[in-house]
Amino acid sequence: MNKKAENFQAYLKEKEIDSFVFDEPEGNDREIAIFRSHIVVEGQQLPTIVMFDNTIFSIIRVQISPQAVTDENAEEVLSFLNEENAKYKPFKIYCAPDGSIIFDICFTNPGEEIDGDLIYTFFNIAINYLNENYRTIMKKIW
Repeated sequence: MNKKAENFQAYLKEKEIDSFVFDEPEGNDREIAIFRSHIVVEGQQLPTIVMFDNTIFSIIRVQISPQAVTDENAEEVLSFLNEENAKYKPFKIYCAPDGSIIFDICFTNPGEEIDGDLIYTFFNIAINYLNENYRTIMKKIW
């Protein structure tokens, strides 16, 4: 486990947060450490990860919808995602190669320290955005 992940795990323990499961992929040269969880939006459990590695960047990633972008809806969905990305600075929403819609917040973590309270601020940004826009996104998909 990399030092950032150790520090995040200590933060979770200190705050008595037990909603994350730690995962460390084998054989990764960037020392990737993943904390898996989910957020609930509109009654749906959206898979969520916090990922730390040996770069200065860390990510909170939420899978909004798996394999959602199809040939039939691609133009409308991708246009909508581009419009959303132009409006908001702290995050980006995109279509993964498998057609899933992904929500990422990328933040810097120089050194080995983490700011758990800042990470939770980012979670609140994600949750608030998704609570306000999840139905709209899903309507574009359908």
